Amino acid sequence: MGVEDYFKDKCCLVTGANSGIGYAISEALLEKGAIVFMAGRNVESLESAAKNLDAYSGQIRILLVDVTKQPEVDKAVQDMVAQEGRIDFLFNNAGIGGTMPTVDATIEHWKSIIDVNLWSVIYGINAALPIMRLQGGGHIVNTSSIAGLVPFPFQALYCTTKYAVVGMSESMRYEFAEEGIHFSVTCPSAVVSRIWKKPILGPVHEELETPEDAIPAEEAARIILEGVAEKKGIIVVPEQPGGWIWHEYCNSSEAAEEFLMKMAHERRLEWAKRQKV
Repeated sequence: MGVEDYFKDKCCLVTGANSGIGYAISEALLEKGAIVFMAGRNVESLESAAKNLDAYSGQIRILLVDVTKQPEVDKAVQDMVAQEGRIDFLFNNAGIGGTMPTVDATIEHWKSIIDVNLWSVIYGINAALPIMRLQGGGHIVNTSSIAGLVPFPFQALYCTTKYAVVGMSESMRYEFAEEGIHFSVTCPSAVVSRIWKKPILGPVHEELETPEDAIPAEEAARIILEGVAEKKGIIVVPEQPGGWIWHEYCNSSEAAEEFLMKMAHERRLEWAKRQKV
């Protein structure tokens, strides 16, 4: 089945839909004829995002939900099913970044990133999976990161959550395949999004520079939806250069070891410099 047909007339729920990859996925789904429930916790941002997609207003629904709160996630899924009678796709996309020295991480830092990046995914799956099983099918797409495949230094908190999302998604992909329920996990590397502009975890709160090689969110959405339509398990976005370090790391290559050790050294120097300012 082609990518256009795979999403046509399907009911899709996208969390973190007001910006970045979530917004781009929502727009791409709408273009392919899907009904899209755009979910987020800021009503003004959601309404603004929906207004920008006014050409598809008949296909858009808005769900106000804080994905770190299970009752709100449960209600969002229930409201969707009450309106449309089913949930064909769930895109657990909401997430936050986290780059900091692990020695500076407090328990609150750990809890904050785990709540958003991991528990929100668990809540979404827990709410949608029983419905998909009753329907006899569905597709859940969880957003991880290239940091869910490669252990980047100074990102232990972030890698913890993103590795967990990859492992959970892959395990469930095999477990529920015979029930017609598919799981995919997306692993973006450098993509233009607000994640670079949000305060990072740690004692220094400042914006990160968007990488020069970052691809537009629209391109990321295209790659993701093509992979989902092909029922791929792990979708690296983009395959290059992100895929390079993953494959090298899997092969225990000297190139990967040198790359990560160099990154650790450079980040250690950068954090030391910041703390002196």
